[in-house]
Amino acid sequence: MSPVVIPAQMLVFVLQSGNAWDAELLTVLEKTWGPLRHKGDWHPFDQTNYYQAEMGANLHRAVASFDCLIDPSRIAAEKLRSIAVEGIWTGEAGGRKFNFDIGYMDPDKVVLPSCKQGPWKVYWGEGIWLDIVMHYAKGHFDGSPWSFEDFVRNPYQRDLLLIREKYKKSLKAKDSSSPGVQQ
Repeated sequence: MSPVVIPAQMLVFVLQSGNAWDAELLTVLEKTWGPLRHKGDWHPFDQTNYYQAEMGANLHRAVASFDCLIDPSRIAAEKLRSIAVEGIWTGEAGGRKFNFDIGYMDPDKVVLPSCKQGPWKVYWGEGIWLDIVMHYAKGHFDGSPWSFEDFVRNPYQRDLLLIREKYKKSLKAKDSSSPGVQQ
């Protein structure tokens, strides 16, 4: 008997200098992964300076979702794809202008693939580890204690709840027509 795999909601957390959605960025995201379903609010990424040397000051992060649902087993390939897409731009410091944390949401959690090993990450293959950065219970998302501080603090709560509601509706509609699952 084959297990039933629930399609997952494709997400991207975007880190950048500034707090507005860049039109060129949106065009590239949609060209790569399809129409956006939700664009979240920007929040200061100010609890660490880990990316500052590469990306500059005034860093902010926001979450967005796409119309497509994906088979969760594809997330490693999507992570590798996101790394290639990041390379389109070069920032002021010579590094990336945008950092994409591509991932997925299923009914219970938010999972982000990473190229970095860690004690709470599970190896998936192709040089990719999976990290459950948040879980959903009792009407809200809680950040995992080992995640980046902003995921633990979770200023994305409102956006993630909106994305989850749209995702649940698309799961119900999946059997009838759209959106489809990307294979």
